[in-house]
Amino acid sequence: MRLPSPSPLVELSYRPDLHILVVRWLSVTTDDEIRRLYRHLEHVNEPRCRYWLLDARRRPSSSPVTTRWVFDEFAPEMARQLNGRLYFSYLISPLHLLDAESFRRMQEAADAELPYQIHYASQEGEATEWLIRARQQEQAAGLLVEP
Repeated sequence: MRLPSPSPLVELSYRPDLHILVVRWLSVTTDDEIRRLYRHLEHVNEPRCRYWLLDARRRPSSSPVTTRWVFDEFAPEMARQLNGRLYFSYLISPLHLLDAESFRRMQEAADAELPYQIHYASQEGEATEWLIRARQQEQAAGLLVEP
């Protein structure tokens, strides 16, 4: 199911069969556009989905300032709005996997009770499977609250 996008540089959709919100950057974007997109997701996420596949293979990494904003401000606020932990599975180029995994480990080491969990993959199947497993684990633990 296609969702409205604030930019022709980004495609948004919701997979009701998998309960996954999909964000695909189609081109290089600026940090301002990235922030605008995330703010847009606060309002367009009608399914109130907490499992996000973010395809960032066609855009370079965000600046450190924008990255901090996403994980220090945006994600905690969205987790509060959606009443549960967010699961971000970033689909990135294999070239960036090592740096991304270092960032993820650093985030988790700094705070074990983050309102989000991050995963990085270079294959869409792996990214999707991780989100499906995360949802199944929440369901098994009785933490999954359907909207």
